[in-house]
Amino acid sequence: MSQLQLNQAPVQYKEFYGRNTDQMPNLIAEGRTPLSVAGLMDRRPEVKDARFSDEVRSAWHDNYFDTSDGILYHPDGKIKVVPDAQALRGLNPQSTLSNGALVLPDGAYEAAEGAEFTKADLKKIIKDSSNKEWAKSNPFWQALARNQDRLNAYVDFVFDETESRFDYDQNMGIYVGTAQKEPTARLVYVYWLGGRSIAGGWDHLLNDGRLVGVAPEAHVAQKATAQTLEQRV
Repeated sequence: MSQLQLNQAPVQYKEFYGRNTDQMPNLIAEGRTPLSVAGLMDRRPEVKDARFSDEVRSAWHDNYFDTSDGILYHPDGKIKVVPDAQALRGLNPQSTLSNGALVLPDGAYEAAEGAEFTKADLKKIIKDSSNKEWAKSNPFWQALARNQDRLNAYVDFVFDETESRFDYDQNMGIYVGTAQKEPTARLVYVYWLGGRSIAGGWDHLLNDGRLVGVAPEAHVAQKATAQTLEQRV
């Protein structure tokens, strides 16, 4: 399978397609950082600019991506949305899985930092898709975006693009997996624009996934963008 054309030049982003347990170690070994949901939110609108080729634009807009962010599942049904989940960055072929999710060691769920949602919370925030206002105010999306300005800009971008290309007025649904007898974790994925840019965390880690490795120089640029967004608040 040929790799997606994710760059104009230089090669700041590289696709790692295949089982996440196989590809995460390859990504890390190259000194790259797995792309986060926040990074994808920045990149998708960026490549709409005329300086990017149709091939680059389509690569980002018309494909799904797994990310560095994780959903951690507690046996009692609550979850945590954890940006740059360290437990998942350590995925490898020897990782212990249960029903396609990474089994967490004792205390890992409690120690992880992230927005936590109970089963009652999830009933309020989980939908197949909805409108702009819902997406911008949804605490699950807010946790992934890490910044309200970034989320607002991404929601506007998604709804504008999907309306013009697919005549959609409902987007950005949320899907999560189910709890197991032990704490587990799964990577957060985000669908392509034609798939309404839904986000979720129920995929099997042995299925074919698509991670993106970010080169160090691109990572610095992402930090600068994040700082600029924070200054606007």
